Amino acid sequence: MVIGIMGALSDEVDYYKSALVNPKKTNLVGFDFFSGFFSGKEVVVVRSGAGKVNASICAQILITNFKATSIIFTGVAGALNPGLDIKSIVISRDSVQHDMDATKLGFERGAIPFSGLKFFNASADLVDAASFAAKKLGLKAIVGRVLTGDQFIAGEESAFLRKEFGGDCVDMESAAVAHVCELNAIPHVIIRSISDRADHVASESFAKISKVAAKNSFLLVKELVSNLAKPASAGVFESIKSKIRAVPDWPKKGVMFRDITTLLKDKGGFNSVVDVLYDRYRNEKIDSVAGIESRGFIVGSVLANRLGLGFILIRKAGKLPGETVFEEYKLEYGSDRIEMHKDSIGRGDRVLLVDDLIATGGTALAAARLIEKLGGKVVECAFIVGLVDLKGKEKLEKNGFQTYSVVEFEGE
Repeated sequence: MVIGIMGALSDEVDYYKSALVNPKKTNLVGFDFFSGFFSGKEVVVVRSGAGKVNASICAQILITNFKATSIIFTGVAGALNPGLDIKSIVISRDSVQHDMDATKLGFERGAIPFSGLKFFNASADLVDAASFAAKKLGLKAIVGRVLTGDQFIAGEESAFLRKEFGGDCVDMESAAVAHVCELNAIPHVIIRSISDRADHVASESFAKISKVAAKNSFLLVKELVSNLAKPASAGVFESIKSKIRAVPDWPKKGVMFRDITTLLKDKGGFNSVVDVLYDRYRNEKIDSVAGIESRGFIVGSVLANRLGLGFILIRKAGKLPGETVFEEYKLEYGSDRIEMHKDSIGRGDRVLLVDDLIATGGTALAAARLIEKLGGKVVECAFIVGLVDLKGKEKLEKNGFQTYSVVEFEGE
């Protein structure tokens, strides 16, 4: 199974290139294709450049030369739907080439003459997976219609296109890629992050917003691909979540404690958690797994064993016998510190950080900084449970550390 990932602009594709594991570059008819592993899946990434012809050529090469079994086209677009904000996401339900006009021959506008083709439907499975990923990331996303034409829309045209085709956004490539996928019977989905409103100020706002919009598309596709890499459907995540006990008013009144002991004692639940994490990281270039005392030791050590890697302990102060380094972090009242052995990791080692739960993120941030202090690189911070209301994920990502949680809960 090979996933083709396409983007029209350098801003979009550079994110993927930097995230590829074991990348290999191949140049075909002037386009650079980068193959490797991304979020645990074999992928090929290409920058198509602007326009339908470039995009069509790249899509066909992905299918013919690299045997792509599905294509995800990520990038930016102008909003036609007035309900869309800048940086919103449109996941394609379908797409159409708005500049295909053979009406004088008796065909509807957008219809491909003598082919019976007009609207190109995206893969329902990929659309569902993309929608699930967007919800998990907290991105504002809709499933809608993408219009495509070899022109930058900025003005009165946007109102006409909205009325004529019921489009939600407009770009210069997507429907051409969808057309190629239709003819090859290859599933596809278009992910478009809104960079402008396709109005009179479109060209002015595009340059300012496109970098942020491209990053949002990348994050969604990263989560989408990682979910496809898992052996389980969304239902398995709900099963995992259902096995975590809620204990009200512990350790203090007003707190809803998420107790993973009920998950760990359940053979199927524990195995499912480890399977999910193993599939996420099995193709990543990781040197070791580090776990935070104490419940991080349980899942982290089992995962390290499955990955064929060593395991590193991050402990409270005074618990390790050898020479250590430490990192302090703030508590509600006062501070605490965690330690690692100085010889735990080597300079440049890629380390996966694991714990049972992320709440405010203070301990995890200190652990990540401790790994960096020893010269390591934190590949990702992985948790079984994320408490979204306590903003720990935002704290880690604001400090440059990627995070992942198997399931999430609201509240404290």
